[in-house]
Order: sequence, then structure tokens, then C-alpha cells
Amino acid sequence: MRNLSNRRDQAGVALGVAMIFLLIVTIIGVVAARNSTFSLKMSGNLQDLSNSLQSAEAGTLAVLSLANTGNDPFRGGDTEDPFDGVSPNPLDNLNDAGAVDTDVTLMAFESGCPRQRRSSNTSEVWGTNTTVCDYYRVDAEHDVAQRARTRVSLGVIKRVLKP
Repeated sequence: MRNLSNRRDQAGVALGVAMIFLLIVTIIGVVAARNSTFSLKMSGNLQDLSNSLQSAEAGTLAVLSLANTGNDPFRGGDTEDPFDGVSPNPLDNLNDAGAVDTDVTLMAFESGCPRQRRSSNTSEVWGTNTTVCDYYRVDAEHDVAQRARTRVSLGVIKRVLKP
């Protein structure tokens, strides 16, 4: 009779242990799913940041590629849209076409030039007494709503002969 009474006392213990075990496994599963969702969001944001930086850098380099062409943005003034009249627009090939805004700003006109290193190949025409420098800032900003936004600025010095 003693065995029979022990079984009656333990009848609900197995169910309680099983329920606690299932609760613990469920909590571990929810935490793991939540962590993977956050990791996915973080990697997506990192990819957006990388694409945005590359697009903004492409904007500055595309502006530099216009130097000494018919659409040279470094001719002594500010340029709101350096690609106006350029066909095809080099920024149209980016992942987010139209999301990069570029500006060229004249910072100093006909100012003194930085010292250059003397070498035997340097012509006297480009010496410090015969040249002045124009200083420009090239800004490129990549902005896509609800995604990364990056601004890149690049300084450009154009050495010109004194008038």
C-alpha cells in the first residue's frame, strides 16, 4: 500500500517539471530570435552606411573628373549643379540615382599658394612669383529617406598664372 500512496503524491510533479522546462526553452527561443533580428537590422544599417559613403565619394570624384573640360566647375565661382549640361550624368549609374547632391564652393580667389617642393623638373613658370591659387570646396551629400545619410567634403586647390 505504501507504493500506491507515493504515486498519488507525485502525480502532478512531472507535469509541473515539464511545463517549467517548456517555459525555459520558449524563453531561450524568443531571445535567440530577437537577437538575430537585431543583428540583421545592424548589418542592414551598416550596408546602407557603406553604400551612402561610396555614393558621396563618387559624387566628389565625378566633380573632379570635370576639371579642364568644357564644363569645368573650377573657373572662379560657385557651382550649384556641376553636372548641368553634362550628358550622360555620371551619377545616374549609382544604386540610388538622383540621391547624390553635389556643390562646388569657391573659398578663396587668387590667394597665395602652398609651398611646393623644389625639383629639377619644376619649370620657373609655375614658381611662387608667377602663380596664384583658387581654393574650392567640393561637397557631395547622399541622402535617402529612412536610410543612411552621408556628406563628404573635399578641398581642391587650382594653381593659375597671375593675371
